[in-house]
Amino acid sequence: MKQNRLISMFAVGVLALGAVSLAAQADGTSKKKGDAAQKAKDSKGHTAIEVGAKVPDFTATDASGKQVKFSEYAGKTVVLEWINPDCPVCRKVSESGLVKKMIADAKAIDPGVVFLMVNSTASMASEPKKSTDYLSSHGVQPNATLIDGDGKVGRMFGAKTTPHLFVVDSKGTLVYSGAIDDSADRGETAGKTNYVINALTQLKAGQSVSPGSTKAYGCSVKYAKGS
Repeated sequence: MKQNRLISMFAVGVLALGAVSLAAQADGTSKKKGDAAQKAKDSKGHTAIEVGAKVPDFTATDASGKQVKFSEYAGKTVVLEWINPDCPVCRKVSESGLVKKMIADAKAIDPGVVFLMVNSTASMASEPKKSTDYLSSHGVQPNATLIDGDGKVGRMFGAKTTPHLFVVDSKGTLVYSGAIDDSADRGETAGKTNYVINALTQLKAGQSVSPGSTKAYGCSVKYAKGS
């Protein structure tokens, strides 16, 4: 009788320990998910659009003062490039003709592709002409140059450097985020693979974009303080 009681108590103890272990595992998994969610946010607590997600409509002011809605380009592939005329890396890729060539090569693949240049440099918000003069002096002719002085568009995309490139497919899905190319010296010499052209080529072939993300190189985006 005592032996049966001991066996029964032992079994109950094992079940209790198992329940505690499972609870601990579940809590650990929950914490990991929480950590991942935290990592998706930047230092200011902004959560950027991830590759594979739909890009929500937004409105921004272009260099001429016109309001531009992203939805105006619905049904088209859109390439966004973050720029800063004062960034030596950004200047290098423009002065070398890399950006001009990228746009020409992109148009050859997809004549309807849209290029939006975005300047989120807070100190240049009141000098839109500086951005357009910078681009035109290097033969770069985008569909629009957006002046994002409050940083809302930049934060939404998670733009970190100048340059930083993003490709949105014709369905409105972000399919690429990262560097302009695989340059080994931060744009001093062009890389072998231009990631935007790579993405557009794959989209035209009906393929998934790979790589979907790379590490962008350049100067950090100079957002407004507190934004």
